[in-house]
Amino acid sequence: MQHQHTIILKGMRQNNLKNIDLEIPKQKITIFTGLSGSGKSSIVFDTIASEATRQMNQTYSAFVQNYLPKYPTPDVDSIENLSPAFIVDQKRLGGNARSTLGTRTDI
Repeated sequence: MQHQHTIILKGMRQNNLKNIDLEIPKQKITIFTGLSGSGKSSIVFDTIASEATRQMNQTYSAFVQNYLPKYPTPDVDSIENLSPAFIVDQKRLGGNARSTLGTRTDI
């Protein structure tokens, strides 16, 4: 099986996105920039992160899934080559400015 090097999103329609297609390289740092309201959060959090988290939650037993938050399937025609992932959003992780992902996950 050939390794796929891009995440392919077709027909994204989350929030203000209007049938957008996008290819994102895997194993690279990708930065989304743009004006407020241009769709950055809709792509990253409402489409990619939502689907990746939904996929990750499906790897757990049915018992565990009952206690996890439910994530709807994003409004997109297709998402290819997306791996399940843990998502870190833009919110502060804890009580002080030095809280990190390690603090949150107890690593």
